[in-house]
Amino acid sequence: MIDVTPILAAVITAIATVASVLLGQRLMSRKEKDCVIRETSQNANVYTALRYIMEQMKADRGYIMEFHNGEIYFSGRGQQKFSCTYEIVEEGISAESSNSQNHRVSNYHNYVNSLVTDGRFLHHDVEEIQDQAFYQMINRKGIKSIYNVPIKTVDGKIIGILGVDYVKNPIPDLGYDEKSLTFMTRQARMIAGYLI
Repeated sequence: MIDVTPILAAVITAIATVASVLLGQRLMSRKEKDCVIRETSQNANVYTALRYIMEQMKADRGYIMEFHNGEIYFSGRGQQKFSCTYEIVEEGISAESSNSQNHRVSNYHNYVNSLVTDGRFLHHDVEEIQDQAFYQMINRKGIKSIYNVPIKTVDGKIIGILGVDYVKNPIPDLGYDEKSLTFMTRQARMIAGYLI
């Protein structure tokens, strides 16, 4: 009599392997769909928030820049960069997100340092900006006035920049005092929840 146990074990193992691969593929497919659905929902929330911010701040352009690691230097140190990941513009205002990718933090040190130390970057007249590299970047976008605040996680880590630009006219007199800073900071905190 032939012992079928090893053959039966091999067949069962093969069937179990195929079943687990198929199940894994099905779960990955579902997970990818769920990921896309979640991302789409989060994007909708971010764009809704940006539109609200633009309305309240009476701005022409609203955007989010996120910090990221670019390439690696020969020393092994990562290049710290920031890129525009979300943008909304009013009718007649140019969309600039494609021109705002992979900016090296080191090239815009004064701008980023001001955001970190002051908790905002505000210029009623961009012609007064002393940092020539940053001035040239925003001047190409037609910006007359700018208001940016850092986007921070709950533990205080800066992950991005929430900004509004004024292109048609300089910042209107909305009383850019602590009330405006509080508003922008709260909005940045809320947006941080969508980004992480």
